[in-house]
Amino acid sequence: MRAVYRAGAPGVQVVAALRPTLLTPIVEAMPAAEVTSLDELRALHAAVLAPSFPPDELEDVEAMCADLVAGRTVALVSSSDAGVPVAVAVGTRSEQVMLLSYLAVAPGTRGGGVGGELYDEALRRWRDTFDPLVVLAEIEDPDVHTSAADDHGDPAARARFYLRRGARALPVPYVQPALAPGLSRVPGMQLLALSVRASVVADDDAWHLPTEPLRNFLAAYYERAEGEPPTDPQAAAMLAPLRAADELVVGP
Repeated sequence: MRAVYRAGAPGVQVVAALRPTLLTPIVEAMPAAEVTSLDELRALHAAVLAPSFPPDELEDVEAMCADLVAGRTVALVSSSDAGVPVAVAVGTRSEQVMLLSYLAVAPGTRGGGVGGELYDEALRRWRDTFDPLVVLAEIEDPDVHTSAADDHGDPAARARFYLRRGARALPVPYVQPALAPGLSRVPGMQLLALSVRASVVADDDAWHLPTEPLRNFLAAYYERAEGEPPTDPQAAAMLAPLRAADELVVGP
């Protein structure tokens, strides 16, 4: 059994940057480097990630450090020629699915192109190194999160960033899990497929994604974040499209 969806069809929202402005300087960044030091990760969390995401969407820095040590988290940083970090990409690994957990540009340098360059480099390295079936991202649905008044970026611009780079929205009513005790789940999110293995791309460029690896990834993500499997009604509704079919076919 399979479900067929087409990006842009009724009920399927296509999404996916950083909003450029005429006053944003062009940033010259050094080649991206892998983050291996816990102190460096802590500094990036404070200087780049924390100003870019609301508290409920930001993982605790010590949990992130533990995952870096365990090999579940990988991170790349772009720095200016003066050695100042200007952008960071953080990925979370599983057996077949990878999540671009965070892509952020330091305040004051957004819109200069460094975020797009780092994004492209992160996807290239992760495909070459880990060969994931799919690389996912979770973003705020711009139809739900309509405000761009705070310092955490414009959801609509962020959606356009990913869309321009070929992302496709999965037909899942996505809810981000509560990332730590005391934090809340974040509904009104979208789950994007950023990149897929060549073996799931059909001649018509549709992506044939098996649902079992997606279900397994989300179940493990929720259990790690919240301490228990996602069996409540909200989580069950999120997983329902992935249980109703053996594969999703998402067109361009």
